Amino acid sequence: MLKTKYIIIVLFSLFACAGVMAQEGEKTSLTKEKVLSMTTEELSALSLEDLMSAIDVVGVSSLEELYELLLNKDVTSASKSEESLFDSPLSTTVLSHDQIIASGATTIEEALRLVPGLIVREKTNGNFDVHIRGNDNLPAKNMLLYSENMNTLVMINGRPVFNYSHGGTLWETLPVGFEDIDRIEVVRGPSSALYGPNALSGVINIITQTITDESPLVSGNVQAGSLNTLIGDIAYREKLNDKISIGVTGNFEARDREREEILIYDRGGSQYSLDGQPVDPGYYNVGEINRMRNGSLPVWPPYDVKGERYDIYKSFPDPEQAKERRGINAYLDYKVSESTNISLMAGHQNSQAVTSSMGDVPTPYTTKIASTSYVDMRANYKGLSLQANYNGGTIDYMSGNEGFELDNQQLNLQAEYDWNLGKVSIRPGVSYQSMSYDDSEHIAKVGNGYLNQKRTINILAGSARFDYRPTDKLRLVAALRAEKYNKPDDVYASWQLVGSYKISDDNIVRAVYSRANQSSFLVNTYSNYTWNVVNMEYPRIMQFDGNEDHDLKTMDMFEVGYRTRPAKSLFLDIEAFYTISEDFGALMPSSTSFAVFNPLDVAMTGATPDVNGIVNINYQNMDLVAKQQGVTASFDWVISEKLVANGNFTYQQTKLDNYFPLNRNEVVGYQAGVLSADPDLPTKIGQAIADYVGGVQGGLINPEEQTYAIVSSTGGVPDVEQDDYEHKATPSYFGGFSLTYRPCKKLEIFPQAYFFGEQTFENQYSTETIDAKFLLNAKVSYKANDNLTFFVNGRNILNMKDREFAYMDEIPGMVLGGLNFKF
Repeated sequence: MLKTKYIIIVLFSLFACAGVMAQEGEKTSLTKEKVLSMTTEELSALSLEDLMSAIDVVGVSSLEELYELLLNKDVTSASKSEESLFDSPLSTTVLSHDQIIASGATTIEEALRLVPGLIVREKTNGNFDVHIRGNDNLPAKNMLLYSENMNTLVMINGRPVFNYSHGGTLWETLPVGFEDIDRIEVVRGPSSALYGPNALSGVINIITQTITDESPLVSGNVQAGSLNTLIGDIAYREKLNDKISIGVTGNFEARDREREEILIYDRGGSQYSLDGQPVDPGYYNVGEINRMRNGSLPVWPPYDVKGERYDIYKSFPDPEQAKERRGINAYLDYKVSESTNISLMAGHQNSQAVTSSMGDVPTPYTTKIASTSYVDMRANYKGLSLQANYNGGTIDYMSGNEGFELDNQQLNLQAEYDWNLGKVSIRPGVSYQSMSYDDSEHIAKVGNGYLNQKRTINILAGSARFDYRPTDKLRLVAALRAEKYNKPDDVYASWQLVGSYKISDDNIVRAVYSRANQSSFLVNTYSNYTWNVVNMEYPRIMQFDGNEDHDLKTMDMFEVGYRTRPAKSLFLDIEAFYTISEDFGALMPSSTSFAVFNPLDVAMTGATPDVNGIVNINYQNMDLVAKQQGVTASFDWVISEKLVANGNFTYQQTKLDNYFPLNRNEVVGYQAGVLSADPDLPTKIGQAIADYVGGVQGGLINPEEQTYAIVSSTGGVPDVEQDDYEHKATPSYFGGFSLTYRPCKKLEIFPQAYFFGEQTFENQYSTETIDAKFLLNAKVSYKANDNLTFFVNGRNILNMKDREFAYMDEIPGMVLGGLNFKF
C-alpha cells in the first residue's frame, strides 16, 4: 500500500512538471557532438530543416553518410584505444544509452539481450543469469554455485565489479542505473591479456556518461506496473566551468515474485513429512517449511548466532519480493589542462534479492543481501593513464545460513602508458589487485564459517599491448600479460594475437588466437568449514576444505570474423569460434570415513555403536575438458528514415572429454558402499572403540573435542569418465531481433524478440530440462516535447511463463507505464 502511494506521488509530480515543460518550444540547437551522439531513430524524428542542419554541422554531404557514421560507432574496450567498431580487431558490440532506453529493458542484464552471442535468462522477476556464448553449468552435477557465470569479467569504467568469494557477478549489487550509462561495450572471447583474470568468455564494460555542455541539467525516468514493479533513475549534471563538472545520480528498483512459496528439493529420495503427514518435495510457504521434517530431523533447523536466531524466517524475510535495490553515485571531472584530466566517481548501494542459491541447502532459492560502497579515481596525463579504486561492504550470500555473510574489501591499482612509434604503438602496464573477505564478525565461533578469519588473494601483473600497422590494410595486434598470485603461489600468462586485413573500405577479415585464465576465489582456496549435518540422517559430518595450490581454469580460443557494409545503411558481422577450456575445479568428496559417534557409551554401558559417516570434501581440479564451437551472425540495417532493424543469431555445440557423470552424493554413496562391504568391519569397529578409550585414558584424546572414533576410510571413485559427451546446458541456438519504427515525429514503436533453444541443466539432486522459449517485448513511446516522453512497456507480451533457469520462477508477462524526462 505504501509502495502504491509513492508511485502515485512520483507520477503526479512528474506529470505536473510535464505541463510546464510542454509550454516550451521545440527549437533545437544542434552541435557536432550532439548530432554524433544521436541514434538513427532520433535523426529520423528531426524536421527536414533540422536534418539538413545536422548534415551541415557534421560535415557530410548526405543522409547516407550520416547514417554510416552512426552505424560505425567508436569503441574502446576491444583494444583499450578509441577506434571505430568496424575496425575493431575483436568481436565487439556497443549498446548506447538511447538504444537501451528505446528497447524498454528494465535492467542492465535485460538490455544485454540486444547483444549478439549473449545468453540472458531470468531467474526471478528482474534477476538474471548472463553468459557470453555459454560454457555454463560446468562442472555439472554439482551445486547451483557452479551455474554462476565465473567466466565473464564485468566492469564499470574499467573497475571490476566481480565477486571473488565464490566467483561471478552479483548484478543486483551494481550501484549504477540507466541514467549513469553512456554505453555498454561487450567483447566476446578471452580477454585476460587486456583486462586481467576472469575474462575467459569476454568482458562487459559499462561506461558512464561524460558531462558536457550538451548534458541536460536534470534527467531521469520512472516506470511502474505488474508484480508491484517500480523502477526509476534520476540524474543531476552540471558543467560548472571549462575545468570542473559535477554530477549526482540515484536509482531504485522494487519487484515482487508471482508467488511467495519456496521450492524444496527432492534430495535423493528423502522422505518428507508436514504435520505428521508424508508430502512430496515441491512449493511450500515458509511456515510450512519451518514445520517440515526429513525423517525425524527438521528440514530447516534453527540455531542461534551471537544471540540472534537463524531460521527459515531469517533466510526468507520477504519471500514474495524478488528484488529491491537502491543506488547513489557522485561524479567529479577536473580538466587540469589540455593534456591532463582527473575523474572521480563514488557511490553506495543496498540490495536484497531472492534468487539462486550459492550453497547446499534444501531449496534452490536464497536471499542475498548486500550493502557496499566504492570510490574510483581515473587520471590521464598525455599518454599515461592511472586508475585506483576501492570497493567494500558486507554481502550475505545466503541470509539466515551461518558462515555466508562476509565483509569484503577490494583494491585495484593500474597504470598504463600509450607509446606511439610510427606504425607501431605499445601500451605497457602494471596492476595490483587485493581482495580480502572476512566472516569472523558474523559467526558464533571459529569453525562455523567457511573462512573463519580474514583471507586475502593478491594479484600482481605486468602487461603489454603491441599494435603494428605495416600497411593501410594489414593490422597485427599482440597483447601479453603475466600475473603473480599469492594463492596459488604461481605465475599465469595470458595472451591475445590478432590479425586483421581490410579488403576494402567496406570489407574486413580478422583472426584471433587468445588465452585467458580464471583467478583464485576465496571459497576454492581457503574453505575451512565443518558442517555438523542436522537435517539429514547421513552423513553426520561434512568437512569442506579449500586447496591453496589448485590450478586455475584456462580457456583458449581460435576465432575468425568477417565484417561488411554491402550498403551504406547496412552492417553485417559474422564470427566463428572454437574454444577449449581446461582445469575445471569443484568441491568434491576426497574421502568418506565410518566413525563410531558414541565410543565411550559403547565401552562403558555396552550401548549399540552409533556408526555414521564423515565426508571430507576438498576443492579438486578435474580432468574435464570442454570444447565449444559456434558461429554468430548479426546485422544493423537502416531501412529508411523511419525504420531500423537489428538482429543476431548464434549456433553452438559443446562437447566434454573426461566427463564425470556422478554427483557428490553418488560418490559418497559409492565410498560408503565400499566401506560397508568390508568383511572385517565389525572387527574394525571394536578396534576403533578400544583405541579411542585407550587414547582418552592416556590423555592423547580430549573427548570433549573429538567425540567420535574413526573406523575406516576410503577415497576411491569409480572409473566412469566419458569422452565426447554432449553438454546441453548451453542452448544450441539463441538470438534476437528488433525493429525501431517512427511513423511520425512524436511516436516510436520498438518491438523486440529474444529466443533460445532447449537446454538440460544437471544439478547434484536432479536434471531439469528447460524448454525452448520465444520472448516478445514491445515499447511504445510518445514524445510530448523535447523534454518529456511517455511510454507503455510490455515485457513477455505473449505471456510465455516457462522457466528460463532451472528450479527458478515462472515469470508472467508484464505491462508497465512511465515517462522519461530531461531539462
